Amino acid sequence: MTVSRVVRGRPDVGAASRGKVLAAVQRLGYIPNPAARQLVTRTPAHGREERIIGAIFSREVVTAHSYFAGIIQGIADEARHWDGHLLFGYGLGESTESLEYPKMLRDMVTRWIILVGKVSPSFVRQLRANGFSLVLVDMRPPVRDVDAVVCDDAVGAYEATRHLVKLGHTKVALIRGPARHPFFSALMSGYRRALTEARLPLRDSLVAEAAASPQGGYDAAEALLTRPIRPTAIFTNDDMGIGALRAIHERGLRVPQDVAVVGYDDIEYAAHTTPPLTTVAVPKEVMGRLAVRKAIAQMEQAEDHVFSTTVVAHTLVIRSSCGAGAAAPPRPHTGRRKS
Repeated sequence: MTVSRVVRGRPDVGAASRGKVLAAVQRLGYIPNPAARQLVTRTPAHGREERIIGAIFSREVVTAHSYFAGIIQGIADEARHWDGHLLFGYGLGESTESLEYPKMLRDMVTRWIILVGKVSPSFVRQLRANGFSLVLVDMRPPVRDVDAVVCDDAVGAYEATRHLVKLGHTKVALIRGPARHPFFSALMSGYRRALTEARLPLRDSLVAEAAASPQGGYDAAEALLTRPIRPTAIFTNDDMGIGALRAIHERGLRVPQDVAVVGYDDIEYAAHTTPPLTTVAVPKEVMGRLAVRKAIAQMEQAEDHVFSTTVVAHTLVIRSSCGAGAAAPPRPHTGRRKS
């Protein structure tokens, strides 16, 4: 009751007690949310508590690549299945200032939140300290008492790289985004493991870092194709792979005969490139649906809920860009650029 009086600005609290409460509020980052307290306890006429779920998207979800579209669709479809209501917030990232959190939290007006994409661990901790129940999608939990739905991207990258090695490639390049990003760190880990297992050298000259976009993939592929040791295969994510395909074509090279390309994510456009892109398919809509089911389970099970991380299975989708299939292409060669 004393805490409640202080956070509501009531005058009937002693100075010493008020000081202690305010110090704890500041230390924990507590943010009063009266609208949420009203909504999470509201019961409609038919007697069942309303299912109101907040979905917060990281900055990369709304500004970067199309991978997350399937996750968002899965969240929306599953919420509709459970007669749930979705409230959206967006734009949070690793660089988001903590001063931006209060408005985001107040706007959620619910206790159950799905976080999509990579957000700062401090944001996750602050949400938990404020009593929110969380489901993370595409991010490993930095604390124990949250649910998560992820794909093992390191294993997916290992299988994609191993596939290229089995096709006879010994000079496999990796195009990645920022090294500090968990996803691209996972791709690097799987790529390195596959080459090490095949006893192939890990060449720094065959790893290129660029912006995680088609233009970034184009720029990185341009650089790789002009280096003394030219790759005969490139592994990257789909968005960057689309740019890499353009760079290869513009240099007069053939895919997959001269340079094979394998992507990651299986975005919608991957099947419509020239040639169609071999890729690691991540079940994006399934991830979104599972996240909603975990949020519903948190609501229904309350204190009995057991938090867990679900790892979804990926699939290597073989298309024409890697050279596998009924008609095997000629062996890769390292000839000069064609005029």
